[in-house]
Amino acid sequence: MQGVVKTILASMEQAGASRVTSVELIVGTSGHFTEEAVRQYFQALTQGTPIEGATLALSWLPTTYQCLSCQHRFESISATATCPQCGEIALEISHQDECTIRSIEVLVPDK
Repeated sequence: MQGVVKTILASMEQAGASRVTSVELIVGTSGHFTEEAVRQYFQALTQGTPIEGATLALSWLPTTYQCLSCQHRFESISATATCPQCGEIALEISHQDECTIRSIEVLVPDK
């Protein structure tokens, strides 16, 4: 998340903006990233910066699961999943640990 904040600040500076009003992130669904954690880190790391108070929108990349009982593979954006075919517990078999900036909205002062 520190890298994301640095990138946002650099993009803001490059655009000649005075403030960031909105940020949209694409986040990989896994046990490493929860919505609460992402929002807390974003808020903590943007305090005292021109990003502070910006609206944060999150889009989630799915994780691949495999059912322990019927071996069905499926994708879900939930951090835990049950098989949609048989309802049994499924294990995560792959995910994308990433956090990417999709968009940044800024205020540019009048010149």
